[in-house]
Amino acid sequence: KHPLLQKLITWYQQVGTENKDNENKHGFLKHFIDTIANNFTKSSNNLPYSDTIKNFALSLYILGGKLTYEFIRLNLPGSLPSLTMLNTLISNLNSKISEAEFRFDQLQKHFDDYNVQYAFGSEDTTGIIKKIKYDSTTNTFNGFPTPPDHGVPIKEYYQTNSFDTLKLGFNSIDKSSLLNVHMIQPVQSINQSIIPSPFLLSAYGIDNTATANDILQRWWYIFNQCLQRNIRIIGFSTGEKISKYC
Repeated sequence: KHPLLQKLITWYQQVGTENKDNENKHGFLKHFIDTIANNFTKSSNNLPYSDTIKNFALSLYILGGKLTYEFIRLNLPGSLPSLTMLNTLISNLNSKISEAEFRFDQLQKHFDDYNVQYAFGSEDTTGIIKKIKYDSTTNTFNGFPTPPDHGVPIKEYYQTNSFDTLKLGFNSIDKSSLLNVHMIQPVQSINQSIIPSPFLLSAYGIDNTATANDILQRWWYIFNQCLQRNIRIIGFSTGEKISKYC
């Protein structure tokens, strides 16, 4: 009468009798089906989700985007957290990146998790669509070229409570045409089998006014800040757009 249910029962029985390796292989799928089944009979408000499902949801949202995530969530009711819950999870992860913020403390934690000390730094730019966005958490307007102080971009530079000042900025300051990104790649230790993942240190909008001295001072700043946290930067690399200034 219910062929799908019968097949599910048969599959669960097979998984239950398999060895540990095969059980781990199907572990997430079993957990995913359990979540859907358990949430079928519950109210759609505040459905419970395990850490495994939450981590999967975050990965799906990041890799697939909002439309893909919503398409899967709406067609598999009860399988994934709502966007509201997902945004709360992201906020709780403290993973929000502010423009021109150098995340050295988070970098140190990243290195401690992998138990590594040496790394390479990289800096490169990519073209972006010119637009201004308001960040309510920092009361900052992002999208203008970030001015440097001894090569280091000034965080939260474009703040104002005056509409006239904001209007003047829109009329007199060109929008950023490039996004400058700093990445740190930890160097794998000899006794490690896992290659440590790279870390996004900072990102901010720029124009074409940077000088070689700005870049070298910025690298020196990154080197010293990392050294204070027992992280040794053993080399820097750049892309074509940055290297032309050096």
